[in-house]
Amino acid sequence: MRKNASIALSLSRPALSGRWTAGFVLLAFVSLAFPLNAQDKSFLWRVKSAKGTIYLLGSIHYLKRENYPLKKSIQEAFENSRTLVLEIDPQRDTRERAQQVMLEKALYRDGTSLQQNISPQTYQLAEQRARELGIDLLQMGQLKPWFVGLSLVSVKLQKMGFDPNLGLDLFLADRAKKGGKAIRGLETLDFQIGLLDQFSPAEQDSMLRQTLNELDMLDKGLEQIVQAWNSGDGRALEQLLLASMKDYPEIYEKIVVDRNRRWLADLVKMLEQGDKTLVVVGAAHLVGKNGLVELLQQRGYTVEQL
Repeated sequence: MRKNASIALSLSRPALSGRWTAGFVLLAFVSLAFPLNAQDKSFLWRVKSAKGTIYLLGSIHYLKRENYPLKKSIQEAFENSRTLVLEIDPQRDTRERAQQVMLEKALYRDGTSLQQNISPQTYQLAEQRARELGIDLLQMGQLKPWFVGLSLVSVKLQKMGFDPNLGLDLFLADRAKKGGKAIRGLETLDFQIGLLDQFSPAEQDSMLRQTLNELDMLDKGLEQIVQAWNSGDGRALEQLLLASMKDYPEIYEKIVVDRNRRWLADLVKMLEQGDKTLVVVGAAHLVGKNGLVELLQQRGYTVEQL
């Protein structure tokens, strides 16, 4: 399930759903640059400059009620921050708008159908997987492969008991709103959806087929990912997610690496302006040689896992 669990850790929940979940578990965790004591850690880092402090928290966008309450370190980082920064500002890009924009992008406008745009083998497998989930694939006949993949994974996750409403980013956004904290986004819903829609027909076919092949492994694999996330065990996440990304370097570059580079400038500005901010992004963005933790260390900032 490696590939399908990681877009869930990489893109924000509204962009991948608006009631749809993170699909293709793509984007991977790479090795950490420092040792971890997983039992004592959260997936949370404190970054300090001479002028300010920010917290970086890796998010999983679908969780269960049993994953709450959050660890004390996360709660304290939230309380100590004046601003909450998410991938997308849920006050601007609401669930309703997410549904509308996603469907506008996901529908074929050229008169063709899903069956005409993917291989017969992929379509046959999609029919089988949809039937196993109680879905008639014909009802999705005008939708593009990336959206079909997201939809099937969403249904699968919810059948497993994972709830988008309990995702970490939405949970903290709700608390911030009630507490009067400022909330803003690093990018827009339109941008995130565009990331998925930009892939070529061949790439979309490949991603959908991989998603379909790995649906059965979600049962065990996602539980392992959540356990590793909860204990701050980056090395376990590396083992769970890295292998499949070796076959998808261009997708990894577009979905994770390019966005990390853009976000880095924002994080540096927060630090230099003396902000006290909690930044919550998909967990895949925080680790590895291209991760935000490593990039900030390279800039000379003090970075500590909490």
